[in-house]
Amino acid sequence: MANQVLEYIEKNKDRFLKNLCDLIKIESVSANPSKKQESLRCAELEVKNFKESGLENVQLIATKGNPLVYGDWLHAPGKPTILIYGHYDVQPPDPLDEWKTPPFEPTIKDGNLYARGTSDNKAQHFTYLCAIEAYLKTVGKLPINIKVILEGEEEIGSKGIEKYVQENAKFLSCDAVLVSDTPWFDFEHPSITYSLKGLCYFEVKVKGPSHDLHSGLYGGMVRNPLQTLSWILAKLKDDKERILIPNFYDDVREMTASEKKEITSIPFNAKAVNDDAGTSRLVGEQNFNPMETNWTRPTLDICGMWGGYQGAGSKTIIPAEAGAKVSIRVTANQDPKKVAKQFCDYVKSLCPKEVTLTVDVLSATPPVYINKDNFFMKQTAKAYEQGFGKKMIFQMQGASIPVTTYFQQVLKVPVVLVGVGLPDDRLHSPNEKITLSNFFGGIKGAVLAYQALAEKSQE
Repeated sequence: MANQVLEYIEKNKDRFLKNLCDLIKIESVSANPSKKQESLRCAELEVKNFKESGLENVQLIATKGNPLVYGDWLHAPGKPTILIYGHYDVQPPDPLDEWKTPPFEPTIKDGNLYARGTSDNKAQHFTYLCAIEAYLKTVGKLPINIKVILEGEEEIGSKGIEKYVQENAKFLSCDAVLVSDTPWFDFEHPSITYSLKGLCYFEVKVKGPSHDLHSGLYGGMVRNPLQTLSWILAKLKDDKERILIPNFYDDVREMTASEKKEITSIPFNAKAVNDDAGTSRLVGEQNFNPMETNWTRPTLDICGMWGGYQGAGSKTIIPAEAGAKVSIRVTANQDPKKVAKQFCDYVKSLCPKEVTLTVDVLSATPPVYINKDNFFMKQTAKAYEQGFGKKMIFQMQGASIPVTTYFQQVLKVPVVLVGVGLPDDRLHSPNEKITLSNFFGGIKGAVLAYQALAEKSQE
């Protein structure tokens, strides 16, 4: 049966790729309000793709933001029901001058498809639809029951789908969730991710004088907001990568001996990571290597900072205000709401009285830790390992996918994170890409996973 389905995929590769490119051309940037209509247009094209794949009950589901897209096929009695998740929104393409090809004009070069939204996440979730179509157009049925839901706000916090999952748990009930929104461990090892960090994201603003001041006339007499902000930010973390917020590490889950051994056994290539990042060397929290820090330790980063004069030449001023964006990735066992309060209390305690400081909490998403010793994860690993002909690795990640938390907490089922991206896909950066062999391999992997997961009913 699988051979017949795989032959269909081979015959339709060009059409699948064209349809993917049509999807990628749409500028569905959820962070940009001016792209609202583009996001809606993308959702409507997803509806068309759902219907063409053979999914039923296809619909747009309204939220306060961009709509959800839903479809299902539920004609496999006695077989497991799998919920497939993806997102059709993308990151802003900025900075535009660093793109080698236009960000929304899909370009094939050296076996890669370049454009914003390729790996994150349009190509990855599209593999599942291609596999569904291949089954239904050949065999006429799927070996399992499938529900598919896409959102259009993953890149800005997933608020719409969070509310929907909480209010519609029965409608979305399933035995497991499949998500392809992660990269492989390295170029030779497909991976299933069983741990993701949570995310706290803050905007910090410091305000001083009512307007920009002449630094000669007022220097030394008026507190400088930009310098004050710099002092505060400098006290968030030391040069050993340790976060200095009081009591911050109280709830951090320490690695077990077996986890440390497992991480050590994975073939980590520091040079390859350096080359991909364009850095000279990697860092890590004291007493932890870079991979242990990224996977198992909380991290803090200043993501942006502004204030004062930034044009050509000089302008001697004391700026009226300054601001910064700060992210904290929290690990298993940490409560993001508690971490957010710790952060806010700490930075406010550092602020001198001559200026005012405000902190907005833009995100507080919990971490995810999934027991990898379950049927759905094991079967999916075997399927994708067979599909790619490469050894599968189970890994942790330092990234966050907010919706996985809601699926785990509300639906109370395993979440299988099996991505088909590569480490050099440049997610969130200029020149994002998906490797075409991974895209087509992902379709094959999905076909084999549907078949492998059907064996659950035989247990």
